[in-house]
Amino acid sequence: MDADIRNYYEILLEQTVTDRKLAEQFTRSQLADLFCLTLNQMPCRYFRHRVDLSAYASSDELVAMQKNVDEALTRALNYIERHPREE
Repeated sequence: MDADIRNYYEILLEQTVTDRKLAEQFTRSQLADLFCLTLNQMPCRYFRHRVDLSAYASSDELVAMQKNVDEALTRALNYIERHPREE
């Protein structure tokens, strides 16, 4: 099956990491850990086309999703700071 299915939380997280310039602060390995730790706290919200999501999610729901990403990312950052890994 060749489907272009994405998890909207991944997109929100990628954008948030970019906005916060976290790629400049962490190695690729640390960023991978950060993404896993953050996304494991989130539910999945799959879509095929971005228009699908905007058609089926209210603006309040989209704001809540961004808030969930921000909070989960903060928890993941705190975890990484408390448990540094040697590269």
